Amino acid sequence: MKLLLLTIAIVLAFSSSAFGKDIKGRVLDENGKPIEFVNAALLQDSAFVTGVITNSNGEFNLSSDLTTGLKLRLSFVGFNTKYIDITPDGELGNIKMITSNTQLKDVVIKGNASKTHLKGNSLVTNVENSVLANAGTAKDVLRQVPMVIENNGNLEVFGKGSPVVYINGRKITDSQELSTLLSGNIRNVEVITTPGASYSADAKAIIRIRTKKLQGDGWSGTFRSANGFQHYFQSANMMDMKYRSGGFELFSNFVYNAGKNWEKKSTDMTTLAKSRWEQQLSTVNAKHYNGFLGKVGFSWVINNNHSIGAYYQNEYAKNINKSHLISNVLEDNEFYDKWETTADNIIKNTPRHAANMYYNGQIKKLNIDFNADYIWNKGIQNTENDEISQMQENRHVTTYSKNRSSMLAEKLVLTYPVGKGVLRFGEEYTSSRSNNQFNTEYADLNHAASKIKEENTACFVEIMQQLGTFSISAGLRYEHVNYDYFEKANSDANLSRTYHNVFPSFNAATRLGNVQMSLTYSGRIERPTYSNLNANVSYLNRMTYESGNPRLQPTKLHSLEYMVVWKNYFAQVSYSYFDHPIVNTTKPYSDDGEITILTYENFKKKHFLQTFMGGQFKFSAWQPRINVGMFTQWFDIAVNGKDKSMNRPIGILQWQNAIHLPMDIWLNIDCQWTTSGNDRNIYISSSSYVNAKLYKDFCKKKLSVTIEARDIFNGSRPDVTLYNNAVTMFQKNFSDMRCVMFTLQYNFNVTHDRYRGTGAGNTEKKRF
Repeated sequence: MKLLLLTIAIVLAFSSSAFGKDIKGRVLDENGKPIEFVNAALLQDSAFVTGVITNSNGEFNLSSDLTTGLKLRLSFVGFNTKYIDITPDGELGNIKMITSNTQLKDVVIKGNASKTHLKGNSLVTNVENSVLANAGTAKDVLRQVPMVIENNGNLEVFGKGSPVVYINGRKITDSQELSTLLSGNIRNVEVITTPGASYSADAKAIIRIRTKKLQGDGWSGTFRSANGFQHYFQSANMMDMKYRSGGFELFSNFVYNAGKNWEKKSTDMTTLAKSRWEQQLSTVNAKHYNGFLGKVGFSWVINNNHSIGAYYQNEYAKNINKSHLISNVLEDNEFYDKWETTADNIIKNTPRHAANMYYNGQIKKLNIDFNADYIWNKGIQNTENDEISQMQENRHVTTYSKNRSSMLAEKLVLTYPVGKGVLRFGEEYTSSRSNNQFNTEYADLNHAASKIKEENTACFVEIMQQLGTFSISAGLRYEHVNYDYFEKANSDANLSRTYHNVFPSFNAATRLGNVQMSLTYSGRIERPTYSNLNANVSYLNRMTYESGNPRLQPTKLHSLEYMVVWKNYFAQVSYSYFDHPIVNTTKPYSDDGEITILTYENFKKKHFLQTFMGGQFKFSAWQPRINVGMFTQWFDIAVNGKDKSMNRPIGILQWQNAIHLPMDIWLNIDCQWTTSGNDRNIYISSSSYVNAKLYKDFCKKKLSVTIEARDIFNGSRPDVTLYNNAVTMFQKNFSDMRCVMFTLQYNFNVTHDRYRGTGAGNTEKKRF
C-alpha cells in the first residue's frame, strides 16, 4: 500500500490532457442586450472545428474533444469579428461585441471540418459535416472509421479484437443500439487502442460515440425493420419510444430477431498417438434462432448540475441447431470406420435480466459519476447425438447442461480541474457468480458440477495537464481479484487464486504545425471468459470431445503505441508483449491418447507488432478512403515434437468509396482483402469481400431506405489450420456468406438519449 501511495504521488506530479470540455458563454451588444444568431465558431490553429449560433438569450454551448490551440471566433453582420482564448474550464461568461462602421456587401461563411485528429491516446473521426453523416446508422459509420475492420460480420479494432462501445459515455450491451442511432446524429467517433487507468484492465480497445446535442419534448420514436437473405431468410426489427417533458424522460426499446443460418465445413484432423489417426469430417449446420429484448427506463436532468436515471432490461433467446456430421476414420492409412451423426442442439437463455442506475452531478468544480449494474442469466443446453457406425455399435449420446450466472458492479469516478488539465480518480467493484451443472448418460463422459466466484476491487487515478504544446497524461490502476473455483462439494485449492495487480499507463501528445503525434504505454490484462473456464464436455464424435479449462490463468500484456496524424492521413504502430497468452489447443483425453479434446491452454509468451495507416481523398462527388495494415507475431509451438515458427505476418487492405449520386442518393462500395498468415497457433488463408449499398432518406430524414449487398463474391470465408504437438486440424469453409438486405427506418420527433449512465463492470459483462 505504501508503494501504491508513493506511485500515485509520483503520478500526480505529472500533467496531462485529453478530456474534452464544454465551452459556454453569452454574447451581448454594447448596451448589454443579448444578440441572437451570432456565429460562434471554434478554431484550432485557424482551422474550423465546430460551430453553433446563439439563441434568443445570446447563449451558446460548444463541445470540443481538442485541448490545444483553441480560439473562439464570434461574427455577426454589423459587428466587429471577435476572437477569444478558451479558458481552462470553458466558462467564458458575458462577451460584448462592438458595432462595426464597415458596411458588408456579401458574407460567405465556409467550414471544413477536419476528418481525423488525435486526442491524447485516441484517434477521433469527425462524422458531423462529413460524408460519414450520410452512411446510414452508427454501425455503418464504424465500418468506415480508421482502425475498425469487419471480421465475419463482427466489428473489431485492428489487432485488438472486439472493443467496448460507449454512446455518450454510456456503455452499450446490445449491438442493436448501433443500428438504431442515425449517422446524421453522430458528432464524432473516438477509437482508443490502448485504454488508460479509468477503464477495466481487461478492456482491449474502446470505441466512444458522441452525438450532436438536439433538444425536443413530447413523443419521439424510431421504427426499423431489416429483412433479407443469407442462404435463408433473416429479419431484425426494432421499436424505440421516448416521452420527454422538460428534463424528465421515459424511454422503452423492443427488439425481435428471427431467422435461420446455414454453414458447411470440412475438417481433416490428424492425431499422432500409438497409431496415426486421420479423420475426414464433413459438417452441415442449420440454426434457427429467435429472440426478444425489452427495455424500459427513465432519466431526469434535475438541473445543469444533477441528473439521475435507471433502466431494466429483459432478454429471451432460443437457438435450435441441427447438424449432420459424417466422419471417415483411417488408422495408419487403412480404413477404420465411418460414422454418420445427426445432432440436435437446443440453447435457451431464459431469461436474462439486466439493470442499471446512475447519478451524474457537479458540485462546484467537482464532477461526480456513479453507476451500478446488475445482471442475472440462466442458460440451458440440451444435446442429442445419434451416431451410426459402419463397423461398430451405434451410439445415442445425450447431454444436459445448465448455467446460472450473476454480476453486481458499481463504479464511482470523480473529476476535478487542476492547473491546465484535470485530475480523475475513482473506484470500481465487481462481484460475479457462475454455477454450472452437466449431466449425461454416456459412460465415457463424467457428470460435472462447478461453481466460480470472482470479486474484483479496483481503484485508479489519472492526471492530465497541458504543458506548452504537449498534453501529458499518466494513470495508475490497482486491482485486487479473488477467484474461487469449486468442483462438486469440494474446493480445489490449486484453482482458487488471489491476484494483486498494478497497471500503469502514460500518454504524451503534441502538435507540430499540421502534424499531431501521440506516444502511449499501457499495462493490461486479458481474463478468460466463463465459457473458456467451463469444465463441461461436449461430445462431437467417439474420438473428439470439446471443453473449457478451469485452470486457465489471466494473460498479462504490455503495449507501446505511436500514432501520427497529418491532415486527412494517419499512421499507427504498436508493440505488445503477452505473458501466458490463452490459445485454442488440443490435448489427449484418454489414457492411450486416441481420444482428443479441443480446449484452451496458457502458452508461455507471445510478441506482437502491428501497423496501420490510411488516408481520405475527395474528387468531386467521389470520396475514397484507403487503409493498409499489417500485424505479425513471434510465437513458436511444438508440432510432432519439433519447434514450429508461427511468425508469418497478416496484411489487410481496405478501399472504401462514397459516391454522392443525383437526387441525394449515396452509393457506398467497400472492399477489404486480408492476406494469409499466422495468429497464435493458427494459419489463416487469405479472404476478401466487396460490399455495395444504396442509401436514400426522405421527409427531412424522417424516413430512410437502404438496399445492401454484402460479400458479393462470397470471399469472406478463410480456411483455417490449427497446429498442436499431437494434433493438426485443417478446416475448409463452404458456408454461404453472401447477403442481401433491405432496411426501412422511420423516425419522428427525433431527439437524443439523455441517459447519462456509463455502466459498471463493463468488461465483466462481456465475459458472460
